[in-house]
Parts: sequence; structure tokens; C-alpha cells
Amino acid sequence: MPEKKSFEIMDRKLDHMKIPIEHDVQHVENYFELIKLIHHPYAEYNFNEIDISTSIFNKRISAPICISAITGGHPVATRINKILATAAEQEQIIMSVGSQRAGIEDPNLIDSFKVVRDMAPTTFIIGNIGIGQISKSDFEPEFFIKCIEMIKADAMAIHFNSLHELLQDNGDISYKLFEENFEKIKKKTKIPIIAKEVGSGFDIESAKRLENIGFNGFDVGGAGGTSFADIEYYRSNKVNEKYTRNPAVLFREWGNPTPVSVLYVRSISNLPIIATGGLKTGVDIAKSIVLGADIGGFASKFLFSSWKDLESGTESETIKEIKTLKHELQSCMWLLNVMNLRALKNNRKKRVFLGNLYQWEEQIQF
Repeated sequence: MPEKKSFEIMDRKLDHMKIPIEHDVQHVENYFELIKLIHHPYAEYNFNEIDISTSIFNKRISAPICISAITGGHPVATRINKILATAAEQEQIIMSVGSQRAGIEDPNLIDSFKVVRDMAPTTFIIGNIGIGQISKSDFEPEFFIKCIEMIKADAMAIHFNSLHELLQDNGDISYKLFEENFEKIKKKTKIPIIAKEVGSGFDIESAKRLENIGFNGFDVGGAGGTSFADIEYYRSNKVNEKYTRNPAVLFREWGNPTPVSVLYVRSISNLPIIATGGLKTGVDIAKSIVLGADIGGFASKFLFSSWKDLESGTESETIKEIKTLKHELQSCMWLLNVMNLRALKNNRKKRVFLGNLYQWEEQIQF
């Protein structure tokens, strides 16, 4: 019988799936709409020659698409992760899992994560645990290693979600021991470790520091997609009795926009970058790569597709969504007259910033 704490974690994981489906918790500003790519009217290549395949940490994938961290730690999450993993395996793209804390604290929940590797034996899978767990005074590297073993992870992400933790009841809001404990992890593990933000993005200072202490890549998780502040608003649905205003409302739009976060990180690092936070189409993947990213990540899009697939008992909607993203990216590249992703990434002149995003870029201090 799961303990009370396990039920609390499961309830939170279910909320994180249901609230984005039942409520509009997307940031108001869609920053990718403020990027325009410059059309080229005469493509020198046949459409089918356009190559959208790429590599991440020496693993070849069919397209620069990542099913970003969505879920785990609940029976419904087991079914969703099975759908997502089956689709990722068929289409040979990357998949991340949600925070594995639940599986470590309650072995009954391990299957909600383990099912990913069971259904996707050759897929590049990214594990996931929070900075809050790494920063505990009683932290031991074995905790991190168990997360790797749980899904036979090809890489691990440590997620930075300070805003989310700040707004949660009893959130983890002390990270003083993080770097000390991270050093222990680096000595015990050999797979790549990715620094992952969860909706607020990285700045130059944090990216530089995280690369210096030994991270191997970034998932920028910038503002523009799902607002976890808004999710916490719906979870609490009331003003904290200690304050006159609900902080979840004040910080709903907080964060560095995803395109800006990509620029920040790329300005100081040559490490792989996954752009997540507000991407909606294959064109948004192209825009991210022009800015310097390597992969485009999607969470809410695949949450919606897998939720539909729950009803049909298939992976058809999720697979169709992946194929759509691939076709949109390939079409965009043909209209830009670039044959492969390397050429796309090396042509920064193919984009124009508008509106608020232009104001951000103009004031960036590199």
C-alpha cells in the first residue's frame, strides 16, 4: 500500500497532466511568432534531397525532435509513456521522461518510467531528476544511478525549476549543496548530463557556470510554452492566506523567452542545445536551429496527442504528429534553400526578429 506521501506525488503528477488539458496554461506571448524566416524563391535541391536527420551525443536520429519530459509516477502516466515511447521508437526520435523522484520514493511507480525503455529499446532516452533532490544534505550518488538504471538512460537531465518549487506547497527552495553533490555524480557516472530549465529559461551567467562545473548539454526550457506558475494557480485555486495576492498570478509570465535563452546559451557554449518552451510546429524547430539550437522539444503537443490515443488504444495520433513535424521542417528547409541541418544552423542571416523579441535581442549583453 503506497504511503500518504506517494499518494500526494501521484495526485500532483495527475494534476500536471490534466490541468494543461482542461485549462489554457500557455504563456500569453508566443515568441516564435515574432521570428520570421526569409523565403528563398528558387530551391536548388529536390524536395526529397532535404536531409533532416542529425545526431545527439553520437546517436543518429531521424529528425531533430524530442518528446520533452511530460510524465511518470501515476498509473495513467504508464499508459501515456507507453504510447509516447512506442511512437518515438517507430519514428526514431528522442524521448525524455518526467521527474523520476516518484519512482525512487515508491517502487510501485517504477513501471510508469520503466515502460519507456521496454517499448523503445533503441531510442535515445533522457532521464530526469530535479535540482531539489540533488541538493539534499543526505544525497548520495546511488540515488542518481538508480534513475539511470530505471530506464537504462542514454543521458540524464537535472531540471532547474526554481519558480515552480517556489510556488508549490513545501517546494524545494534551497540549492546550496547542489554543486558539491553534482561533483559526486560526475565522479560516479559516465553518461551525458543535461541542464534542463522548466519554463523560465537560462541566462548567460547560469549557462556559463553550469558548463564550467561539468554539464554536457542544455535543454533551455524557456518562457513561451506551458506556464507552471499557472498550473500551480489551478492546483491551489486560492490566494495564500498569508498574502494579499497569489504569487502564481504575479509570476505567470515570468522567464527568459525560449529564443532568447537559446541565444544566451549558444553565445558561451558549443554544447548540444535542446530548445523547448513554446515550439508548436516544424517551422519552430527550424527557427530554433537558425538561432543555434540542435533539437526542438515538444511537451504539451505530445501530451494532447497521447491523451487522444488513450481513447483509441493506439499511437496513431502521436505518430501522425511526429510525421507532421518532420514534413513541416523539411518543407521549411526547402523554402529556405538549405539541404541539411548543418547548413540551416550556419545561416543566421535567414531570420528577422519582430516586436518584443526584437527588443530583447537589442538589449542582450553578450
